[in-house]
Amino acid sequence: MQALRRATRWLLISATLIYCMGLFALAALWAFVEQRPWWLELTNTFALLLFAPLLLLLLAALLVRSRWMTGATVAALALFVALFGARFVPPVAPVATGTPLRIMTFNQLYTNQRVPEVIAAIRAQQADIIGLQELSEPVAEALKAELIGAYPYQALVPGNQSGLGLISRYPFQSSGEASSVRGQRVTIQLDGQMVTILNIHLAAPAIRTRKIPRLGIPVITGYDAGSPTRQVGRLVGEIDQVAGPLIVLGDFNTGDREPRYAQLAARMHDAFRETNWGFGFTFPDHKRIGPLTFPFPLVRIDYVWSKGGALPTAAHVECNNSGADHCFLVADLRVGTAEALKR
Repeated sequence: MQALRRATRWLLISATLIYCMGLFALAALWAFVEQRPWWLELTNTFALLLFAPLLLLLLAALLVRSRWMTGATVAALALFVALFGARFVPPVAPVATGTPLRIMTFNQLYTNQRVPEVIAAIRAQQADIIGLQELSEPVAEALKAELIGAYPYQALVPGNQSGLGLISRYPFQSSGEASSVRGQRVTIQLDGQMVTILNIHLAAPAIRTRKIPRLGIPVITGYDAGSPTRQVGRLVGEIDQVAGPLIVLGDFNTGDREPRYAQLAARMHDAFRETNWGFGFTFPDHKRIGPLTFPFPLVRIDYVWSKGGALPTAAHVECNNSGADHCFLVADLRVGTAEALKR
């Protein structure tokens, strides 16, 4: 019995040391490798999950009373703080003047049959402009029937995963498609100036899986983000050509640790990151993958971006399990007048 305890203790200490060294090795690869293999890109996107065992290991280290195990766990916690600590510090929202504008983005899931709950979620936020992705025919019909009074200006293109919709309290001065990627582009007039709004749904990375025999649990065997990467490259070209206030919202299928996010953040304000703290995860929300159901989101892929005098003042994510597999994001902006921008 004593020998079994010693062997178990040794295995636990060894496994902890290997795990913690692995975290440091991955962090170094994330920082210094530009052309990342698929597995490195995937672990970078979901890096937070890799640190989840630390809480249990820290408790185990205290019980085992191993200096090696405690030291390795504390070092890994320090690495976690270095990578993610800033997200626990509430930011100071930029001081902004101008006309308030509330924006909502919501991927409603095209197979979602809980139409009344989707409509109720939209109505409850009292946003000025709402962008929808994966807009379905039933939800589009409900928007026209039930929200036309509050949102008389509607650009709805329902479909399957390609469905998109914008509804607004403000009239559209122009309405059409984004020139670079799948999306909508409208303009509204606010305090004498034109505000451009893009509703975007980028392609999702291709994930290859195979199921473990008899268990039916999918295992990832490949991850290819080439399609959304090319789309972001075209999108930033369109963004750079817009003069004046610009708001870009939607489902970007891009985590905030990926290079695509850095491309967008270099040009625009990230409403959630600049006004709120925490991770702001939006996907998946009560999504079933194989035999597993994810009760809470694991990555942030839905955003409200702005530039050109449109500054975020607040933002929040709400996961209300309305049948969608995304949480929705609501952002409050201030759009400066043309005179204020000149000053």
